[in-house]
Amino acid sequence: MSNLKHYIKGISGGNTYFSLSKKFRFLAFSLGFYEILISIAYYMAKIYPMMVYSIFVGLFFFIIINNLIKQERYTTSMLMSLSIVVITSFLSTLYIGFECGFAQYCYACIAGMFYMSFVIDKLKNKTGIPFLCSLVFLICYLSIYVMMIFLPAVQPLSSAWTRAFHIGNSLISFFTVIIFNILFIWEINVRNNMLSTQNEQLDELAHKDPLTHLLNRRSMNTFLTRSMDGLKSTGKRFSLILCDIDDFKYVNDTYGHDAGDLVLVTISNIITESLRDGDVVCRWGGEEILILINDPIETASMAAERIRKKIEEATTTFEGKPINITMTFGIAESIPGYRIEQLIQQADDKLYIGKKNGKNQVVI
Repeated sequence: MSNLKHYIKGISGGNTYFSLSKKFRFLAFSLGFYEILISIAYYMAKIYPMMVYSIFVGLFFFIIINNLIKQERYTTSMLMSLSIVVITSFLSTLYIGFECGFAQYCYACIAGMFYMSFVIDKLKNKTGIPFLCSLVFLICYLSIYVMMIFLPAVQPLSSAWTRAFHIGNSLISFFTVIIFNILFIWEINVRNNMLSTQNEQLDELAHKDPLTHLLNRRSMNTFLTRSMDGLKSTGKRFSLILCDIDDFKYVNDTYGHDAGDLVLVTISNIITESLRDGDVVCRWGGEEILILINDPIETASMAAERIRKKIEEATTTFEGKPINITMTFGIAESIPGYRIEQLIQQADDKLYIGKKNGKNQVVI
């Protein structure tokens, strides 16, 4: 039951997507099913010519229209379906009278035309088509009305059957318009969700490294500038940790670049999980990672040591082969009057000392 509620919520929110083929096949089968039901009503009312006609129309929807949809000829299937609905309304009204309510399907065709124009790619930029078709449906409705003023029905029904057909057709027309409007809202929600997802993906591409999903260098510069501005205005100190994977070239040469990528992802995940919410980390370049700690160097050194131990203890497995890696860390604290480039250079100098003195260490 909870899964059903979740599914319904997903549909109503536009999170569940159906292909155009499925939506059109649903509409075609619905029209075909309606024609079969109306043929049964005609049979019960002893209107046999219209019964035979409705059976053929139902089969037309089930076979011909469904086949066009399978061939992805959506515009053709749409125009043929709406035309058949209007023709059926005309013939039914001519045969049993205007009071039976078949002409009301011209209203439903207007709603259907606008919805289908919204979802069919070929018609999306042709806004005049649904308006033109709606005008045609209106003319058809008025023509049926005027014609029945002067012409008697071929086979008039009793008042009971007339009321039954009128109520049934009114309800179906009413709910058809409601369904098309619901589908319209659902389509808008789907497209909004898709647009939101695409925006998130574009934001990811613009601000993050595609492999590690860490911030890229350009995005990191924004945070560095912000921290430097905070140092100037409030005196709040911050620290930079520049870290580099030890012997990364050996990993690439021995196990391949795919293994090197996996190592980078593993290390990035360890670092991200080890930092606080206010700290920022980016892939600075190659196997270098830069961490911004919004605290003095004492806090940064403890964070770097914690990360160093976790990386040292971690094992990356590639194609069944264990890969053990270490990192060296260089730390610099913010200094009033220094530029960001100078602070990064200080951290890089400490990193170089660590590499020269045995690697796998934190240098302050």
